Amino acid sequence: MSSTAKQFQAKIFKNDALENSDSHPVFLTKVEVNGGDNMSRQFFSKLLSPLVEKSDYTLGQLVSKVDESSENLERTDVFEKISPSLHVDYTHSAPEKKSYNKENPLVTKVIFDLESKELSTGNLDLGFNNEDNLIVDLGYINNNFNHNAELVKIGVNYRPYKPFEHLVSGVRLESNLRNPTFKFVLDLYNSHENNQTWQQSSSKCAGGLIGISYLNHRNTISVFNGLSLVKRTIYDFGDGASDILKSFGGDFLKSSIISSFSYNSTLKSNGYINDGLQLSLKNQISSDQEQGNPINNQFGFIKTSGSFDFYKSFFNNAVTTHIFKEAGSIFTGGSSKEVHVSDKFYLGGFDNFKGFARNSVNEKGGFQFYKAGATVYGKVPSFLHPNLNPETNPMRLYVTGMTGNVGNNIFNESSVFSLGVGLRYIHQFVKLDVGYYLSKRASGESNYGVRDGFQLEISLGGAGRAK
Repeated sequence: MSSTAKQFQAKIFKNDALENSDSHPVFLTKVEVNGGDNMSRQFFSKLLSPLVEKSDYTLGQLVSKVDESSENLERTDVFEKISPSLHVDYTHSAPEKKSYNKENPLVTKVIFDLESKELSTGNLDLGFNNEDNLIVDLGYINNNFNHNAELVKIGVNYRPYKPFEHLVSGVRLESNLRNPTFKFVLDLYNSHENNQTWQQSSSKCAGGLIGISYLNHRNTISVFNGLSLVKRTIYDFGDGASDILKSFGGDFLKSSIISSFSYNSTLKSNGYINDGLQLSLKNQISSDQEQGNPINNQFGFIKTSGSFDFYKSFFNNAVTTHIFKEAGSIFTGGSSKEVHVSDKFYLGGFDNFKGFARNSVNEKGGFQFYKAGATVYGKVPSFLHPNLNPETNPMRLYVTGMTGNVGNNIFNESSVFSLGVGLRYIHQFVKLDVGYYLSKRASGESNYGVRDGFQLEISLGGAGRAK
């Protein structure tokens, strides 16, 4: 029996002066819900089904079913407080004693007192960095769509300025199944990208995925399995575009079987991860078809990638070490056909390899990649901020170093390196990261894509931002 169930049972014994016996017979007459007025009857019928499927219980069985139903309600993430209680129902007479019972059953009812969370939120984030100038992120979340605790999330990410114009919009629906640890997921998206600077082309895609997700009771393990369908278009080729790139001009339709797994045991304090482990593994089995070309137009491949992040703090969280590694590979089964440029791996830029311009480690991309490194964060010494509590100080100094490579055979090609020192600030709706980086290619033959010097990132979040 869980600790929640034991506390609930202890409350029953205290309030009703029952003999402390799990085998005491109980007859359940009804289940009442106070609160949750925005939820449908179907919502409660589904989540309270473990409790209402029968009336004859022992006290231990009833407490267990109440606990199970409470966990179902909690998993929907729409209630701030869930308080179950058991009461003698004086409005109903006791049923006849069953032949197998030594005692008369206690006529009871169960009451759930609920307090709902804020069920809809919106956000407006403005971001800036050395490459993108301005990034606008708009979002809206409704956590009670259709009055069934179904989540609908609408988002738009927009970079308005050249040379990296970018517009991505998406709609995501998550619906609880009978067991709310499982959810039905539908995710639709559309994107437009200006890739002239690094790829001599522009691209657009539209598609989505559908599947089932799982999140365990401790919120540490998540799994997704589903299907994806995406239409990609490469167009507006520059004068320097390669013949391989031009061969992907037009429309290509990719269908995939998607699976992913992640484990997260990290602990946060003041916006920073202090301890724990993060693991992720993503796989797709895909078939890519060129539209309008009925001859030799289908190509299959398997793409897999994984990541590892380990955090450990010392000296009362004064120093935190972050060790990270990512790797991925594409398997084509020996086919001589080229993988679509949108499916290859890339490295470089603020998102994944500071010290190099966006995707510039290898602009052609590759079938393989890896990135590994470590970062050490330290709290700012107290003599620099005598008026601030060191436990809640939002600033961190850091030193970071990483190495990586991307290509069709990363073991036969030279790697790249990047070292940096900086200051990070995270507080409520403001995030700031300023650092100085020194980067280099191991071969020393070229400095192409290297972006030494100061790197600046700022993010400002608007009111109502969902946390």
